[in-house]
Amino acid sequence: MFEIKKVINEQMAKECDELLTKLVQHERKFDKNIKEDFIVSNNYVNKFNKDILFLAYSNNIPVGFIYGYIKFEQSNFAHKGVAQIDALYVLDNYRNNGIAKSLINKFYEWCKENNIKIIEISVFKDNIYAYNLYKNLGYEIEIYGMKKEL
Repeated sequence: MFEIKKVINEQMAKECDELLTKLVQHERKFDKNIKEDFIVSNNYVNKFNKDILFLAYSNNIPVGFIYGYIKFEQSNFAHKGVAQIDALYVLDNYRNNGIAKSLINKFYEWCKENNIKIIEISVFKDNIYAYNLYKNLGYEIEIYGMKKEL
């Protein structure tokens, strides 16, 4: 069993940093430019008060998280509010237990509370697991990101 909690203090933010380090290390297989020894520190300490960050716990152990923010408020520029899911990660041993979907649902609740109508996310093209998760949740490809190595 697991529970989802909103990040409300620096200790929880640091637990998210540890999970983000694991996410970045996992993404090295999709982006060879990521350094092998890269470690995240103090990334979320200044963000949890202004953006949204949820942690998933299993027996009081952090096993997953989601981080996002409001990209565009409803304004003269945008007729709908837009949020960005910037990071979502669940430890390998805890996958396929509904944790990622529960984290995303918490994010949806936060979006509704903030009058957000559109959610965006970026996924590495070879990350089939993440791609399929989002596709099954109704996300569609809208923008192709491209790069060229010189």
